[in-house]
Amino acid sequence: MVAAALLLGCAGNSNLPGPPTCLSGHATYRERMALPNDAEVRVVLVDASRQDAAAVPVADTTFRSEGRQVPLPFVLRFDPRRIDRRRGYAVRATIATGGQLAFTTTAVVRVVTRDHPTIVDLVLTRVQGQGGGSPRDTSVAGDTSSAALAGVWVLEDIGGSGVIDNARATLEFREPGRVAGRGSCNQFSGPVTVKGSAMSFGPLVSTRMACAEAVMNQETRYFKALADAERYALEGPSLLIYAKGMAHPLRLTRDKP
Repeated sequence: MVAAALLLGCAGNSNLPGPPTCLSGHATYRERMALPNDAEVRVVLVDASRQDAAAVPVADTTFRSEGRQVPLPFVLRFDPRRIDRRRGYAVRATIATGGQLAFTTTAVVRVVTRDHPTIVDLVLTRVQGQGGGSPRDTSVAGDTSSAALAGVWVLEDIGGSGVIDNARATLEFREPGRVAGRGSCNQFSGPVTVKGSAMSFGPLVSTRMACAEAVMNQETRYFKALADAERYALEGPSLLIYAKGMAHPLRLTRDKP
């Protein structure tokens, strides 16, 4: 009843004059699974205007399911002064159980500005192999790691040192077992193996164009990190790829359509 009242309050606010101050809806998933009592739901509103930059969080909220099951209602309040009507915004959600990511949104859901809604239903995708504390499964579910990773990711950071502006590097998960992308200068493709949280690439084949020295150096570091990859994690809007010998993971964010 409290959740319903909050939802109605937020929905009613959208009919008032002036900018919206909250976002509401439901988070759900398609699997027939029961969430444990400690399941933690996080909903984040991000500025997703720039395709060549990481999405900037504007507001977020986290709550526990406390025995409730999907669809779980949420209300995300934000400061309207942080909203620029000329920019684009998106909402993302995750569900963690036992301290491990269990479900995440994989689609870009536009909200708030440019005639996009402030009431949305988010369908999350199951993330496999994230260790203990997983939901209680009441059906035989296939491996959906590929679904969670599918699409194009943009490189935002290599080893904690950032990346060069205007030297866009990407990683695209196509059909299961195959990747492609741009290294910074050259295009590449090859096999990928994903099993649980383990991830490995290679051998990767690339074109042989020459670019500025700094761009080529970045590409070399990116390719080496992919060749040495050992595992991955999905944290909010980011894909983290941990490579042997690197103190910090590669950080990528999902490309905007």
